[in-house]
Amino acid sequence: MEINKEISILQILKESLKSLKSKEILIATMTFVLIGTAISMLYNPLDKFTIKNLIFYIPGQFLLVIGDMTIIKIVEKKYKKEEVDVKNIIKELIPRSFSALALYLIVTILIFIGMLALIIPGILFALYSALFLQIFTLENNGIRASISNSLNFSKGFRNFIFQMFIISMIMTLINDQVLLRLLKPFFNSFISSGVNIIIESIIDCFTTISFTSLYFKIKKIKTIE
Repeated sequence: MEINKEISILQILKESLKSLKSKEILIATMTFVLIGTAISMLYNPLDKFTIKNLIFYIPGQFLLVIGDMTIIKIVEKKYKKEEVDVKNIIKELIPRSFSALALYLIVTILIFIGMLALIIPGILFALYSALFLQIFTLENNGIRASISNSLNFSKGFRNFIFQMFIISMIMTLINDQVLLRLLKPFFNSFISSGVNIIIESIIDCFTTISFTSLYFKIKKIKTIE
């Protein structure tokens, strides 16, 4: 009961929505996240597997990972009420960016393998390791330690992570299946796809902020315990 009182998903979502208006968050979203999302969506090898798509997709994911890490650090600075300098944050993150990409790809592959196996293992691993990028970025863990520590860190709080996942999936599905179809009759495919990419970038940013806020609330509870 104490944990349920301490963590409110609705409150986290409200705070995350306010954070979207932050100038620093907007800079990260409209640069790395937007460009990374655009490349990843246009050259997604899961839609059509070709060498060309794969070659473009990985750099897109690289930019997206840098953007997400930048947002995570901005949320941390604001959480600690410290001055936020986006340039300094990016300079700090660049040396670890290739390791972050490797970590992201490893986690993605493990989830994909789990989904192919029996579906449920993939879903469970995705939930249990959901905060791997926060732990990698904020606790300076290595690749293996980030995965291991994220599995342990989520224990006792996986119901909250699950709620976040559902909300994130609903937003993505609405963007991909509803908004895109509504826009197509009024705009050409280029404009519709552009709007879809922008909204997807905002959803990614919002999700990253929300999961990072959840990370800090869980960490606070664990520290008290």
